[in-house]
Amino acid sequence: MEWLVKGGALMYCILIMSIVGLGVVIERFLYFKINEKGDYSKIRAEIKQKIEAKEIKAAIIALNENKSAASRVAKDVLAYAYINNIVDVNLLEEKARESGLGQIPNLERNMWVLAIVAHATPLLGLLGTVTGMIQAFKAVALHGTGDPAVLANGISQALYTTAGGLIVAIPALIFYNYFNQKSDSSVNLMEKTSTELINLYRK
Repeated sequence: MEWLVKGGALMYCILIMSIVGLGVVIERFLYFKINEKGDYSKIRAEIKQKIEAKEIKAAIIALNENKSAASRVAKDVLAYAYINNIVDVNLLEEKARESGLGQIPNLERNMWVLAIVAHATPLLGLLGTVTGMIQAFKAVALHGTGDPAVLANGISQALYTTAGGLIVAIPALIFYNYFNQKSDSSVNLMEKTSTELINLYRK
């Protein structure tokens, strides 16, 4: 609370940004924990074996139990081929692309908000620094340099907002890159999985 009072109005803006950023981080953690907890690489050999044995329904069931974007794309492709009795690899490639594109918004949801928090809060802190210094020198111009507290009040406001902005921005930037890396890994695995799956139909 002391920081909010001494940092001025911009500290409230930084506080709001921190709450928004924390909300996104929690939402992303929950999403990946619930929807991306599966590891497709652990069932890759099993899926390949079932497809080669023409046990498509069993493969779809196994994919449904593996919670990951790659498994969902593979399941969509297999279900599409099985239900419609399709072996045309061009149609399967289109289905894989369509399903993969449908997964990407879920993987990247709210990342733009976290990016804004990471990049905007240091600027808010810098703006607070500038306004604090302006107030400090304005006070000096009015009251002179006889009382150090006059100058110190403006400088302290400048430092509080700078520190506040960095305290929020640094974790936000770390989490932004962390979730981006997880999203990119999921997308790469989706592409690799769909390619491997469709190649089985080329044989």
